[in-house]
Amino acid sequence: MTKYTEIIYPQDDNNTYPKQFCDYIYNRFFKDGGDSLKILDIGCNKGTNLKHFAKNGMECYGVDLRVEGVDFDFRECNLENEDIPYPDNSFDFVYSKSVLEHVFNTENFLKNALRVLKPGGLFVALTPDWKSQHEYFWDDYTHVKPFTRKSLRDAMLINDFEDADCEFFYQLPFVWDKPWLEIVPKVVSLLPDFLKWKDRDQRNTKDRKLIRFSKEKMLLAYGRKKCQD
Repeated sequence: MTKYTEIIYPQDDNNTYPKQFCDYIYNRFFKDGGDSLKILDIGCNKGTNLKHFAKNGMECYGVDLRVEGVDFDFRECNLENEDIPYPDNSFDFVYSKSVLEHVFNTENFLKNALRVLKPGGLFVALTPDWKSQHEYFWDDYTHVKPFTRKSLRDAMLINDFEDADCEFFYQLPFVWDKPWLEIVPKVVSLLPDFLKWKDRDQRNTKDRKLIRFSKEKMLLAYGRKKCQD
């Protein structure tokens, strides 16, 4: 999927967002879990997020459709009809970003994420919010299934995750630790759509990014595997 990555997610060499994002997820969800924590990234692509989690001391593993030059323990898997090729109860955390919307078989995806988690382990997943991205969701031809906040939370509860919840997430680092600043993207989202970035040059312009990511929210879902009695 190298060509897909280059076209859909062109890289900015000066982009600090992946590190900021992974540090936020680590500090919010993973940091207090203890030492030598094992994490599985479902849909890890080239392992960009795993590299940042590894810098925080995590033991990293990944699965995806095919090898993309990942430097970690990586295994190929088609989540439409295959089981994740790791044993039951293997990981403290299972993580996935922008993958659920590419899979028809949500049940297989979630049941396998739960299976490979250790009892008490946490699953964290992000996917586009259909209500704020529906006009552009199908611009990526590999998208096959949209989610709302309710549908994603319900899917996790139905597939036996405990304490499952789902919230809206802005891909804007300045609001992550200061929720009261969410008034900014809420106001910016009222601007007309034509002001959003549309090509490689515009996507690296700060004001264009602010407009786009104020309008297009993500869903951030999380839930635990039941502890053994």
